Amino acid sequence: MVALAGRALTGGEDWAKPLARALGVHHPDGPRDTIDPRSVSRWRTGAMEVLPWAAEALPLILREHAARLDEEIARLEERADEMSEAATEIERELDELQEPPEPPGPRR
Repeated sequence: MVALAGRALTGGEDWAKPLARALGVHHPDGPRDTIDPRSVSRWRTGAMEVLPWAAEALPLILREHAARLDEEIARLEERADEMSEAATEIERELDELQEPPEPPGPRR
């Protein structure tokens, strides 16, 4: 469970310290910057059981992380839309520059 949460949080295998920082916010004695990463490493290897408060915090941490990712996705999609609109406008302007001028009409 700890390894799955750690990999989901970081996307890789070097997750003990980031998970320790994320757990610090949920510490039962009050928020802190981090918990001891060695505890997370011991949980990872099975040398020590995951503390109940940490086990309860893992789903919360993952939900918070998912919410941040959703916000980032929305921001990136909005930026992509803006860039597409800008590219379309640039293409329109280039097309206008490349159109041959209309021949002069008959003189009166």
